[in-house]
Amino acid sequence: MNKELIIVDDDFPFRERLSRSMQKKGFNVENFPNSLETIKRINVKKFDYAIVDMKLEDGLGLELIKKILFEEKELESSND
Repeated sequence: MNKELIIVDDDFPFRERLSRSMQKKGFNVENFPNSLETIKRINVKKFDYAIVDMKLEDGLGLELIKKILFEEKELESSND
């Protein structure tokens, strides 16, 4: 089974190259340019891995990582 990967980076060419590279390695990849779109997606889907730019146009990557981890716990709790 393929692992789910989310990539968040505001640099479009880099994000696309990284997405293609990780798909070739067998990952199911979704990518987003900012925190807002990412948060909307993680509210409905669980990801196994995340690659997050530390300096996003709409916030800090570290804050987004905290939200991703919090959402994972919430999703797991609601699925019990």
